[in-house]
Amino acid sequence: MVRLFMILTYVVGGAGVALAFYYLGDSGYGADEAVSVLTLALCVIVGGLSWVRHFLLWKSDAKLLGVEGQSPFFHWEVGFANGAFALAGLLAFLLDWGTYAMAAVVLAYAFYLLQAAILHGWRYFSGESRTPARLWGSFVGLGVLSIMVIIVCVIAVANAEPVLY
Repeated sequence: MVRLFMILTYVVGGAGVALAFYYLGDSGYGADEAVSVLTLALCVIVGGLSWVRHFLLWKSDAKLLGVEGQSPFFHWEVGFANGAFALAGLLAFLLDWGTYAMAAVVLAYAFYLLQAAILHGWRYFSGESRTPARLWGSFVGLGVLSIMVIIVCVIAVANAEPVLY
């Protein structure tokens, strides 16, 4: 079940990036739609799935990550961080806080995920956890997803309608 949640996070995240690129197109128009898609796909769905995986299914998640026998508090804390981004993205979208607020939540979550990917890479290359899943999923997959989200979000914000007060 945990592996399915992990796979779903990459599928939903990748589909969100692809759809956001589609909305941006060659001209960069569609920035509001692109950021909305990233907010829903990355923050709300990926963040929500990650909350379930790290918090509710923490024992299976620990086994999958090769850190069995440790206290659940680290997994719970990671779950809470993912859940916080999911809730912030959901509020920004549902309450129509605008492109810039949604982009701030998306960028914060993408930078959080990029740091997690770097940590997984460090664990792999230091010899602490040299599994193919750690290298290709947790380091390369998560790192590429995070970087793509950052790129799309920055392009979208650069092309968004200015806010006039």
